[in-house]
Amino acid sequence: MTDRSKAPTAGLSRRQFLAASAGSGLLLGIHGSGRLVLAADADADGLRGGAFLHILPDGTIRITLPTSELGQGAHSALPRILADELGADWNDVEVAMTFANAGFVAETTGRQRTAASEGVKVYFAQLRNIGAGAREMLCQAAAQRWGVPLEECRAAASRVRHLPTDREASFGELATAASALAPPEQPTLKDPSEFTLIGKSIPRKDIQDKVAGTAVFGIDVTQPGLLHAALRMPHQFDGEVASFDGSAVQAMPGVHAIVEIDGAVAVLADSFWRANKAAQALPVEFKAGSSGLDTAAMRETLRQSLDNDEAAIQFPDIDTQAPVPALRPLDKAVTDEALAAAEQVLELEYEVPYLAHLAMEPMVCTAVVEDDSCHVWAPSQHPDGGHALIAELTGLPKENVRFDITYVGGGFGRKFELDTVRQAVQIAMQVPGRPVKVTWTREQDVQHDFYRPGFAVRTRIGLGDGAITGMHSRIAGQSVWRFQGKDQIPYTADPTVAALLIYDVYDFPGKYIDFVEAPWRIPVGLWRSVTLSQNTFFAESAMDEAAHALKRDPYEFRRDLLAAHPRIVAVLDAAAKAADWDRERPAGHGVGIALSHGFNSLCAQVAEVAVEGDRLRILKMSCAFDCGLQIDPQTIRAQLEGGMVFGLSAALRGEITFENGAVMESNFNNQPLLRIDETPEMVIELIQSDVPPGGAGEAGVPPVAPALANAIYAASGRRLRRLPFSADKLTLA
Repeated sequence: MTDRSKAPTAGLSRRQFLAASAGSGLLLGIHGSGRLVLAADADADGLRGGAFLHILPDGTIRITLPTSELGQGAHSALPRILADELGADWNDVEVAMTFANAGFVAETTGRQRTAASEGVKVYFAQLRNIGAGAREMLCQAAAQRWGVPLEECRAAASRVRHLPTDREASFGELATAASALAPPEQPTLKDPSEFTLIGKSIPRKDIQDKVAGTAVFGIDVTQPGLLHAALRMPHQFDGEVASFDGSAVQAMPGVHAIVEIDGAVAVLADSFWRANKAAQALPVEFKAGSSGLDTAAMRETLRQSLDNDEAAIQFPDIDTQAPVPALRPLDKAVTDEALAAAEQVLELEYEVPYLAHLAMEPMVCTAVVEDDSCHVWAPSQHPDGGHALIAELTGLPKENVRFDITYVGGGFGRKFELDTVRQAVQIAMQVPGRPVKVTWTREQDVQHDFYRPGFAVRTRIGLGDGAITGMHSRIAGQSVWRFQGKDQIPYTADPTVAALLIYDVYDFPGKYIDFVEAPWRIPVGLWRSVTLSQNTFFAESAMDEAAHALKRDPYEFRRDLLAAHPRIVAVLDAAAKAADWDRERPAGHGVGIALSHGFNSLCAQVAEVAVEGDRLRILKMSCAFDCGLQIDPQTIRAQLEGGMVFGLSAALRGEITFENGAVMESNFNNQPLLRIDETPEMVIELIQSDVPPGGAGEAGVPPVAPALANAIYAASGRRLRRLPFSADKLTLA
């Protein structure tokens, strides 16, 4: 049996880490100012122990992952960028899991987080810079050793070679000497033609441990003396604990303590089974919440909100031609005039529900609080925010707080939230010196999520002369930003709600977007693909309806409107070709196309379906994708496939409903995911381009629902404007 007595990230303190590393190879990171810095030279405002690269004298090249590994492949993709620029042999590379540290902040965002498909995109230049700087230092150390000019030395396959004489030295042999040199201020980067790792499909570093069962996820963390915590939380999302009787379960086997924290009661025991058994038996009285929200009434409120002109807040466009990109108002007057003068106006209403994240690993966190320190392990997407929260809760300085990130068994935005971190630390503070692991049940995971909000949309499309003359889309629903306590941009709709409700890349005049905010305080957050998770369905369904109203082929219609964007046209063309778009199909069969652009990536999908009555068969999903420079094509394919399965699950069955302020769904029996035997054939075409890398982890989700809806219409003449499709009694055959 695998020994998981310690998480691999359980590491040393900063002082121990630097002391152990001194004189032990080359340890390199990024200073707060952006320059390369040796660990030994780091000051309190610089590296703070967060070294990206450590080359040991034995030749091991240890690269610390700055983000979380959620299954998306960051564990190999990001270290590979550094390793390729360094000239490392991939077999010599050892990847260390990240922990919260200022040294791992992305220069472009000022954050250490895993969100918005940022990983490769925001760390690409930073990691190349570190690799290139280390390569130059190793070459300089070799040149000094041999007494030769620096320009005669080349690094490759973890060795430096002197070209005229073929003398060689390994990186390990040169590492300590290189650590005595000053890091270059502006290292020279390789030409992309010299890459040996980037752009190739090679084995991921995390696969072996995951297959062998030795990879440590949050739920695997264990420490000496560990107590397990099971929770009782109010069923209503805004309910509270009124009272409980801990004495009723205190004598149950294995029970150590019963403690109250914000919004919950925790039972601590020597195993989760015993803790949960006692928690379920614990007499608890809950104070009912005040909202009493009900899904049917909420849907009606959203539909009525679409008529509320006074409450509607505009969403601006971005003026990319300005010296500094700036927000500019979309022209409401021009749009209203175009709609008033149109030969025909389509008025279309769409709806999507609240959605849970449903990650395979439920919420979990382990914490131990001492008098002068705190150590936390969690499968989190939010290292910097978690670090700050732990320090705030304990009152400890950040340098006395260690926040280690384990492997994450699915995140999708849910594990950006820090509620479980808060719970674990609050409990651990009440049992000082004892590690405490909080584990949620699946029912708690479903019923206490931070949901993707439900939305209603009304889109009015003016048509004339065979073209779109104007389009106004209004969306109603909760503001994620407001729930998160972020400052709203004055007089501007929440971008996580309204952005790309009408695609800016389509060439037609008179576009206007606005937003009516629902006042509810349901816990909401970011869900895989964020704004595009709902707005691609709205935008691309509307475009399809406009094409059919104009008696145009939906693919050709889009293509004509994208003439100014050849890169997007290439993606659209590739998806249509992969689906054999123009092929004659039997009655009851149809294809639908949808486009998504976000995360600096482009994705087009074509769904092919067969519809017979209320029975749907999804025959094939074709996907074309351009994310710029590809780090690993096979990993990108895997992310797209996973994204499409995620999108299919939501489109077909995903829905969170409320009765009297409580979530009705509880587990996979009533919130099912797509099963392997239901998954259609998937064809993926990756398109090479020379632009910097964009995101891939979320891009496969948004086009799924509109491509399916458009294909269902083509097959049956039945236009579905509400998700999930099961709400309209359409089920998989």
